[in-house]
Amino acid sequence: MSERETPWDAVGERVRELRGAAGLTVRELARRIGVSASHVSQVERGIGSFSVPALYAVAAELGVPMHDILDPQAPPAPPVAPALAPGGGDLVSAGIVQRAPDHPSIKLSSGPRWSRLTAMGEPDAEFLEVVYAPGTDAPAEHIVHQGREYGVVISGRLSVELRGEATVLHPGDSIVFDSAIPHRFWNSGDEEVRAIWFVRDRKANDPVPHA
Repeated sequence: MSERETPWDAVGERVRELRGAAGLTVRELARRIGVSASHVSQVERGIGSFSVPALYAVAAELGVPMHDILDPQAPPAPPVAPALAPGGGDLVSAGIVQRAPDHPSIKLSSGPRWSRLTAMGEPDAEFLEVVYAPGTDAPAEHIVHQGREYGVVISGRLSVELRGEATVLHPGDSIVFDSAIPHRFWNSGDEEVRAIWFVRDRKANDPVPHA
């Protein structure tokens, strides 16, 4: 299955645009997300890429949903879904169905490949296919961000660690947790891991989980 991969030079251009609009220097954005200024500069020039934790941190600092960075060329989602004509209509044009070759995807630094499974960005959620290459070590960084995650493994065996407790998810296993809990994923097996992931953004008035 071929997909529409987002090149990192397009991502970098979008990050530079958003950073400028926010009035942040390269050095200040780097300080806020915990990476070097040279790393941010490399990403903005299309010769570097962010890790999963860094990408979440960038989106949070720049005040944009993740899909705005994942697929910067996509039009914004309309506030109301397009209506279908009586008796049917073109589900693809209406943004209801997305064909497999049209999934925008991006390869994260030393991490998984994300493919967005919605035709347009959802305002409060991310619906993704996540693919982990085999034979990878546990990442040094834990991921922490706002939201709640729901995942199910389709193939392979995915190692999961939440707040120091680790387990392995097998095909058909599912997981639900609050994204504010430090977490990380990796694939130490010899088979590619495919999983479907749904991340719901947290609203300001949502209850905060107990740490």
